[in-house]
Amino acid sequence: MRQKTFIKQTSLAILLYFICLALAVAIDLIFFKVKNMYHTPALAAIFAGWIYLGLIRKTKQFGAITCLGLFMSIFFFTSGHFVLTFLPSLLAGFVADFLAKKGNYENNKLNLLSYMIFSLGNLAPIITMWLAPKAYIAQLLAKGKTQDYVNQVMVPFTACHVLTLIGGTLIAALIGGYIAKNWLKNK
Repeated sequence: MRQKTFIKQTSLAILLYFICLALAVAIDLIFFKVKNMYHTPALAAIFAGWIYLGLIRKTKQFGAITCLGLFMSIFFFTSGHFVLTFLPSLLAGFVADFLAKKGNYENNKLNLLSYMIFSLGNLAPIITMWLAPKAYIAQLLAKGKTQDYVNQVMVPFTACHVLTLIGGTLIAALIGGYIAKNWLKNK
């Protein structure tokens, strides 16, 4: 019975997380009009805190967060992103799961820190373009993308971009997690 609940809750969380991510992508495309999903990780971190913390609350078992990270890895891999984009999400999910487990999934501070780490996984496409820019560009061009498209998608590796993207995602996850924690406390 416990395993059935685990699978059900994890599957539901994956679906809801994907909806939050899609909402973040839509906002990036419609309102910010960017093709590189620059704001998506931070927006998703604000929107999905309730899903993540709710999953921890309902399963309290190692593996649920890792499964969520694995789903994001598979999504990045199968949706045409650079081949190495699966790694950051998978690692972030595993580390986040380990952190939450350290507090037996009951420590609010560790759960929030866990969510912040997990949220960094959505930076996978940008992290991989920073780590292997030539290979990233070559893959886009090999898929028939124009140089103009490549120029719009690439986020330069600068201190400003690193601080903005990583810092912004961490702050957004802190805000999203804090709101979710208080909302779930009242449920």
